[in-house]
Amino acid sequence: MKILILLNIVSSDGGGAEWSLLDVCRGLAERGHELHCLYCKEGDLLPHYQQFCKTVVKASTYRIQGCKPSSSISFITSLLKAIHHQFDLIYANYYYQTFFGGILARVKGIPLVCHLRSYPPQKRHFPAQIQMGLNFCTNLIAVSQAARSSYLKAGFSPNLIKVVYNGIDLERFAIRSDRDITRRALGIPPDAFVVLYAGRITRPKNIEMLIAAFARLGFKPDQARLLITGTSFSFSYNPIAGDVYQQELIDLCQTLGISDRVHWLGKRTDVPEMFRAADVSVLPSMLPETFGRVIAESMACGTPAIGLRYGGIPEVISGEFQRFQVEPGDIAGLAQQLLALKDWQKHDPTLGQRCRSYVEQRFSKERMIEEVEQTMQEAIATGVKRFRFSSVSFHPWYPDSLGV
Repeated sequence: MKILILLNIVSSDGGGAEWSLLDVCRGLAERGHELHCLYCKEGDLLPHYQQFCKTVVKASTYRIQGCKPSSSISFITSLLKAIHHQFDLIYANYYYQTFFGGILARVKGIPLVCHLRSYPPQKRHFPAQIQMGLNFCTNLIAVSQAARSSYLKAGFSPNLIKVVYNGIDLERFAIRSDRDITRRALGIPPDAFVVLYAGRITRPKNIEMLIAAFARLGFKPDQARLLITGTSFSFSYNPIAGDVYQQELIDLCQTLGISDRVHWLGKRTDVPEMFRAADVSVLPSMLPETFGRVIAESMACGTPAIGLRYGGIPEVISGEFQRFQVEPGDIAGLAQQLLALKDWQKHDPTLGQRCRSYVEQRFSKERMIEEVEQTMQEAIATGVKRFRFSSVSFHPWYPDSLGV
């Protein structure tokens, strides 16, 4: 297949969605497919795409902003950069790219596939451009049943959406014996109970819940530490607001008297080492998450993970690990779960390997790439979807409709 990939900001600051897209694209290239990349803004992941994509071209925009002539000109200019190349399929990573991808797909007479990595807009309809773009899609890929359910409630046909769970690089996220080395480098006592948060530091991530629960444990600095790694950067949030939120969290630690046992590590490239240095990781997000990739990454490293019973997170910690789900807002319940996992290496020594095996069976990168490839091949076999603007009703959906 010759595939045009629509990228926005090619940056690891985008979190799990950007890493998952990179894994998919690299995997497709390794399977012999010819990839072409169109992106809007540079980021630290751009050199990776340049290694395996045949062409990497910068565009201006994927949307027309209001009635501004300059926006329309930028949009048309971006279309012209791709319109003369030959592709078999266009692949969008977010629904807001589908207006651009849909028009290009119609002009070239090829299918459009979109990966649904976020929920539909809450309490309102899709903007007209996105409604049109999504109607152009031959196939849609949801990263969880919760995500799929939200689009069905928004009016989409069940036959249109296939669930493909995100996959984890099991060679990078693996069980290794570097725990003590990492702890020494961070100045953490070897026997301390270590709790980790890894992800963007933005208000919807609800990190204050984790801080409050950790404070309830009542441990001294030599007994427990909380590691917080990540950046306040977000595509949808003002960076200044992110910095304000982080300062609020720092002030909260001071108020609760735990500043001496909380490590603010910033953005790290050694995330697997952070997981292995910890005894447990926590994702307290109230975003809601469509998947919760860091949970699978942690478990692949042999470190149990706790997450909220919200959005797509319960699908990542299911089966015997369902007990690690916590109700939103239940600070006492989260503290209890943390205490239950203290010294798990002694009272449940096979837990780490069971976590690893669970991820291997359900969330491998190879399975994800294979299923995305299959969906693309089915889209090519189906052909271009005949445009029917009224075929989707686009009802608003609400978080409590996800069954959480």
